Amino acid sequence: MDKGKSYVVFVFLDEKTNRISASAKLDRFLSLEPPAYEVGEEVDLIIYDITDLGYKAVVNNSHGGMIFKDDVFQKLHIGQQLKGYIKKIRSDKKIDLSLQQSGYQRVDDISHSILKTIKDNGGMIRVTDKSPAEEIYARFGVSKKVFKQAIGALYKKRRITIEADGIKLVRRKAQGTSKRVQGEKIKDKGSGHKADGTRRKIKG
Repeated sequence: MDKGKSYVVFVFLDEKTNRISASAKLDRFLSLEPPAYEVGEEVDLIIYDITDLGYKAVVNNSHGGMIFKDDVFQKLHIGQQLKGYIKKIRSDKKIDLSLQQSGYQRVDDISHSILKTIKDNGGMIRVTDKSPAEEIYARFGVSKKVFKQAIGALYKKRRITIEADGIKLVRRKAQGTSKRVQGEKIKDKGSGHKADGTRRKIKG
């Protein structure tokens, strides 16, 4: 350990000395039982190590997992606690993690967020599918892949146009409904009823 650095440690009771001890070698203490998580499941993460591949994290205070650098678009630090998702469980029982929720619902939610942002900015934002991944994440909190899926869906629905300098909102023309009101002439035909007077003879 180096002075001034932060470490995540496993605290335990040392049976030999009967003292409370701690170890930064978390891999020794993480569960080796087959993980029962499902792909896409939300989990609690604690970042405990940084490697050339990415960030090691404790999953639900039990298993170990890896967030690969290609899937990270924000600053992470040792000891950071955050929500994540199960991306894949490998055949060797190792867990791949993601900070982004995958699937159609995620894309649909981001699509609404993008539309709102465009409207709030006067109908255009200077962010495109060519923008740096860091810029996209800073603005929308998603990976570039999810962002491209979202604007692709909006483009197919003709809600936006993708220009070289940004994304623009498609202005929907208000189509006035021209209704031709035809006056219906109603011919009021008077009904000629002949009143028959009834004569009554009163005999006094």
